[in-house]
Amino acid sequence: MREARRLALIRRQALIAGVARRQALGALAEALAAEDRSRALAARSRQLAAASAPQTGAMAAEVFAARTAFAASMTELAATAAEAAGDAARQSAWQAETLAAAETRSRRLAEREAEARAAVAAVKATRDLTHTALLARKLLK
Repeated sequence: MREARRLALIRRQALIAGVARRQALGALAEALAAEDRSRALAARSRQLAAASAPQTGAMAAEVFAARTAFAASMTELAATAAEAAGDAARQSAWQAETLAAAETRSRRLAEREAEARAAVAAVKATRDLTHTALLARKLLK
C-alpha cells in the first residue's frame, strides 16, 4: 500500500533528521566550549602579561630582557587566543543556525509522519468498511 511505504520513508527521514540534530547539538556544544576556553586563555594571558611586565626601579639587564620577552609572548598569546575566541564565536553562531535548521526539519518530518499515519489509518478504515460491506452482502444472499 502506497501510504504505508510513504510512512516508512518518512520514518527513515525522521531518523536521519534526528541524528543530524544530535550532531548539530554536539557541534554547537563543542564550539561554545572552545569559545569559553579561548576567552579564558586570553584573559589569563593578559593577566600574566600585566603581572610580568618590567617594573620601575633598578634590575639587571638579563632580568629586564627576560621579563620583557615573557610579557611580549603573553601579549601575543592573548591576541591569538582572542582571535581564536572570535573564530569560535562565529563557529558557534553557524552551529546554532545549523541546529535550528535541523530542529525545523525534525518538526516538519514529525508533522508529515502524523499526516502519513492518519492516511494509513484512513485507508485501513476504508478497507475494513469495504470488507465489512462485502461480508454483509454475502450473508444476505
